Amino acid sequence: MIPFRRPASASGSARPVTPDAVPVRRGDHLFPNGAIVAKREYLQRVRSRTFVLATMVLMALAVGAALVPVLTRLLDQQLTSRVAVYASDASLSFDPVPIIAASLNGAGAGTAASPRPVASASPGASPSPRASAAPEFAVTSVTDLTRARADLRAGEYAGLIVVSRTAAGDVGFEYVTDAAPDGRSAFYVRQAATAVALQDRLDRLSITPVQQAALFAPMTFDVLPKDPNAAPKQTATDTISRSLTSNILVILIFITVITYGTWVATSVAEEKSSRVMELMLSAATPRQMLLGKVVGNGGAGLTQYVGILGAGLAGIVLQDPIAGLFVKGGTSGGTALVGLTPGVLGVFLVFFILAFALYSLVYAAAGSLVSRQEDVQQVVTPLTFLSMAGYFAAILGAAATSATWVVVLSFFPFTSPYVMLVRVIDGTVQPWEPVLAVVILIATIGVMLVVASRIYSAGVLLYGQRPTLRALVAAARVRR
Repeated sequence: MIPFRRPASASGSARPVTPDAVPVRRGDHLFPNGAIVAKREYLQRVRSRTFVLATMVLMALAVGAALVPVLTRLLDQQLTSRVAVYASDASLSFDPVPIIAASLNGAGAGTAASPRPVASASPGASPSPRASAAPEFAVTSVTDLTRARADLRAGEYAGLIVVSRTAAGDVGFEYVTDAAPDGRSAFYVRQAATAVALQDRLDRLSITPVQQAALFAPMTFDVLPKDPNAAPKQTATDTISRSLTSNILVILIFITVITYGTWVATSVAEEKSSRVMELMLSAATPRQMLLGKVVGNGGAGLTQYVGILGAGLAGIVLQDPIAGLFVKGGTSGGTALVGLTPGVLGVFLVFFILAFALYSLVYAAAGSLVSRQEDVQQVVTPLTFLSMAGYFAAILGAAATSATWVVVLSFFPFTSPYVMLVRVIDGTVQPWEPVLAVVILIATIGVMLVVASRIYSAGVLLYGQRPTLRALVAAARVRR
C-alpha cells in the first residue's frame, strides 16, 4: 500500500473536471507524493534480481576494462617473436645484434622508417619506445648455422637472419622465415638490414665514431601554422586521446538514455496494464507520478553507475600491484587520457543528468500511451532513433567541431548533451557556450515537464486504443 497524502480542498468547492482527464487539484505540489513515488520506483528497481545481476556483470566488465593495459603487456610478453642472427661469415667490425634489435623494435613501435643503431660505434640510435616494455622482437646471436636452421624448423625461432659478405665487399642478407616475403616482419627486417649495411659502410670508409655522431645528429625542423595567430594544433597522440575520451563519455550518455528511459516507459506500462495506475491517480496527480518515476528510476540508474565507476576506479588502482605480480617491468604502463580533466568530468555529469531528465520525461509520456508491456518497444523506437541521431552527430562532428551544423546541434536540446560535450573535450568552445546550452536544456526540460504531464494524464486512461498524433497534440494542449 502506497501512503499517498491527499491535498486539502476548499470546503464547498467543486473540482472542475475536463473530459478524458484526471481531475485538477488546487495546490498541486510535487512533494511529498512525488517523493513517495520516487522512493517506491527506486526500491522496486534496485531490489530486482535483474538489476543486481546486471550491475555485477557491468562492474566486472569495468574492472576488466581498467586492467586492459596489464592484459596488453601480458599479451606482449607472450607474443614476442624470437629472431636469430648469424653473422660469423660477414667479418663485421661490430656486433649487429643491438642494431637489428633496436631497428626491429623501433619499427614495430611505429618510429622512424630507418631507426639508428645503439652500439657505441654506431650512429646514435633512437631507443625504442618499447624498450622498457616487452619487446616485439627478441634478437639473439647464433654461431652454428646448421643448428640455427634446425631450431628454426622446430619452431624455436620465428626467423633467421644470415649476414654474409658479397664479392663486391658489401654485406648481404638472407631472411629465412615462414612469413610472407612482403609481410610486416620482412619489412622490418629489411629496415634492420639497411641499418647494419650503413654501419658497415661507415666503418669501411674509416669514418670515426665522432664523425658518425655528427653525421647523424638531429636537424632543426619546425612545423609552423599557416596563421601565426592561430591556436597551436594538437599532437596526433592528444587528438587520439581526446577522441577516445569523447567517444567513451558520449556512449555512456547514449546507453543511459536508452536503458534508463526504457525503464521509465516499462514501469508506466506495467502499472497501467495491471490497473494499479487508476488507484494511484486517485491520490496523486500525473505530475507527481511523472516526476516520481523519473527521479526514482534515475536514482536507480545513478546507483548502478556509481557501482560501475567505483569498480573501474578500483581496477585502475590495482593496475600496478597486479602488473608487479604478472608483468615483467612491474608497472602497467598505462597512460591517462588527455581530455579527461576535472572540468570535463563536471560538464559530463551536468549533461548526463539533464539528458536523462529530458529523455525520461518523453519516455514516460510514451509509455503511458500503451496498455501492454509488449507494446512498449514500438512506442519508444522513435525516441531511440532521436537519441541515436544525437549520438551519431557527436561522433561525426568530432572531426569538425567548428562546423556550422555541429555548432547548431550543440545548442539543440535533444542533441546538445552529446555534441556540446564533444566540443568541450576538443577545446573549441567559448566558456559561455556550455552555459548557454545548459540553460536551454533546463528550459526545455521545464516545458517538457508540462507537455509530458498532460500527455501522461490523458494516456494513462487510454485502454485498448491506438493513440494518434492528433490525439497526442490535443492531450498536450488541454490544461490539467
